[in-house]
Amino acid sequence: MPSSYYKTLIFFLALCSYIIFNGNVPITDPVESNYALTAKEMVESNNWLSPQIYGQYWFDKPILIYWLIALSYKVFGVGEFAARFPAAVFSAASVSLVYWFSVKIYQNRQIGLLAALVLATSLEFWVLAHMIITDAVLFFFTSAAMSTFFFGMTEKRTKWYLMAYASMGFAALTKGPVGIVLPALIVLMYIFVRNQWQQLRHMHIFAGIGVLLAVAAPWYFTMYLLHGQQFIDTFLGLHNYIRATVAEHPKDNVLYYYFVLFPVSLMPWTGIFFLMLGKAKRSLRSPVESYLYIWPAVILVFYTAMATKYPTYVFPALFPVAVLIASYLQSLHQRKNRRTWLWLSVPAIVLFGAVVYGTTLLPPEKNWLPLYVAVCVSIISVIWVQTKGNICRLPLTVAVAVITISCVAIGTGLSSLANSKSAKPLAYILPRNAIIGSLGEYATSMVFYSGHIMPRLVVDEQELAQRGTWSGKYTMPTEHLDSFVARNSGDSPIFILVKSKDLSQIKDSASFANFVPVASHGNMTLYRKKDEI
Repeated sequence: MPSSYYKTLIFFLALCSYIIFNGNVPITDPVESNYALTAKEMVESNNWLSPQIYGQYWFDKPILIYWLIALSYKVFGVGEFAARFPAAVFSAASVSLVYWFSVKIYQNRQIGLLAALVLATSLEFWVLAHMIITDAVLFFFTSAAMSTFFFGMTEKRTKWYLMAYASMGFAALTKGPVGIVLPALIVLMYIFVRNQWQQLRHMHIFAGIGVLLAVAAPWYFTMYLLHGQQFIDTFLGLHNYIRATVAEHPKDNVLYYYFVLFPVSLMPWTGIFFLMLGKAKRSLRSPVESYLYIWPAVILVFYTAMATKYPTYVFPALFPVAVLIASYLQSLHQRKNRRTWLWLSVPAIVLFGAVVYGTTLLPPEKNWLPLYVAVCVSIISVIWVQTKGNICRLPLTVAVAVITISCVAIGTGLSSLANSKSAKPLAYILPRNAIIGSLGEYATSMVFYSGHIMPRLVVDEQELAQRGTWSGKYTMPTEHLDSFVARNSGDSPIFILVKSKDLSQIKDSASFANFVPVASHGNMTLYRKKDEI
């Protein structure tokens, strides 16, 4: 069967596994709802150039992710499935890409299939394939840039370089300057380590910059013309420079953050990852292997040096590591040492057990029996292959088990987990003419689902000043509680959404004295003014 058929088949199989039950998973706070609502407002306002949220311009991320979600809304209608569809498509494309890249560099289809299985079923990759954030799109374009740069350097063909520069341009339209800086750093580090400075003469740098600018510059230039210094200060200043130099979450700014998190993100392949690292020194003599090791190493060191740390920042490092793991698994096939394969079967069983434990932390009214059956069958299958079956089929067994458990989990229980982090059930309680405000931690999902303008209510005038450096992140309308209640004294019903941990701020407020709870969901309670009942 031609390789193109494998790539297409892999893409559609991965896509099917990533879109199943997506329409049942509510849009969650605090991250997903921002992207979903911004794209919704783009469609409603018919402004496809300047991202906006709560009716105000929003320069948190470049335009590409909003275009993709908005186009999905146009095709499927505004909803959960449409909002999650772009992440699923680009994740499936990345799985197909890792197959193509692995086959091309190793000339071995089995390694390509193993790389696709490893990437598709890694814990973080599977989670982000279902989430409404930029990372799946950035992952694809960064991986495409790094893959084609390698072929440009090894084959000295112009088309690979131009494809790499174009991919960097799309990465910059997805996440900003990091889409250019990170691939450039990786390539330069590879050239430095291999002492191949002559590569710079063949990289078509000026033509490549032209391609990159042709892709990314029109939107950035248009934003500067429309919004001037506000765009520069907010996007490049706050959301790039400040994030890199000031810790948004100081407790996470520790050197070991990603070196602990990254192995966990690889589950159930973490054991093979550590086993592979033990043989890394011998592998670095090869140009292919050294490139594949330098690629994730630069990503890990780069983001470790950044002040602000998020779990998803080193996500692109999964691509080359999946290829390395696949190559190592292929070498294990030839040894058939059952004891060595415990490095895969044990982490897989631990992961499946963690899934069962996780159900104890979710709503007890859910029927978890289908998930327990899937986990039980999966563990038995892994143990049987480890002890009695064809040990070379263990990677496929683990991958099929992960996919099965994942699909059953999202169909039975993970939707309830997302539901607990969304205001969707409360949004549908509100009448059309309702007036609503939010106190404390803001639930953007309420705005997305209800369509109501919802100011963030404060009881202390100093509260806004306490946000300090990060005050520019908050663009929702803000109003004092007393002013909100006094201003909305007409015939429309008045509601206030309060998170449980924020209730203490207002329980003694005279303006809140006339409000009574009407519905609760998760850690949120919806209050309604008494005289409106």
